[in-house]
Amino acid sequence: MVGAAAASSLSAVGTIAGIASSAIGVMQAQSQAAFAQQQANLQLQQQRQQTEVQNQQLANQYASETAAQQAQRKSYENQLLNNTQAANKAFTQEQVKLDEARTKAAFRAQQIYAKGIGAKGAVLATGATGQSVGLLSMDADRKAGFGLAEQDATVASAARQGQVAAEGVYSEKQTADNTAFSQLKVPVSHPTFSPSPGGGPISAPTYNWFD
Repeated sequence: MVGAAAASSLSAVGTIAGIASSAIGVMQAQSQAAFAQQQANLQLQQQRQQTEVQNQQLANQYASETAAQQAQRKSYENQLLNNTQAANKAFTQEQVKLDEARTKAAFRAQQIYAKGIGAKGAVLATGATGQSVGLLSMDADRKAGFGLAEQDATVASAARQGQVAAEGVYSEKQTADNTAFSQLKVPVSHPTFSPSPGGGPISAPTYNWFD
């Protein structure tokens, strides 16, 4: 009887020890799972913070590049304005030259007219008659005609020179405009931000347009 009781007691102790060992194993597994989950959550949080930093860096770069491009665009527009003003000034100078040539030719034409009239008057004042008088009068008209034709040719030449110069000015302006345009950068593209790791909430990047 004593041996049976002792055996029963030992069996009970073994059962209790087994249960305790099993419970400890379960607790250890739960603790390890909780620790692993905690570590996973911490790692995910770090990844989200890193993603926020990377997205903000992209936003800062975008704002900086946009500001630089706006400044370059303003410089380009100013350059176009300067090119236009320079071309207009050159056009005006050529027009002044042509107007001066026309004015000079007009005064010269008046002198030629006056001289022609004076020459014809001098012929008639001699009191001569006959064919020689007519020839002398025609010679005065002929000389006056040559003089007037020369003035017309001078004005026409000045006009042609002005036209050539104007075309040169326009060509130079186009070249300067094209050069300024070729220096413009490609338009800045909006950055593509990385999504939140795990889909959780993260802070949206902010823009500082005054850098």
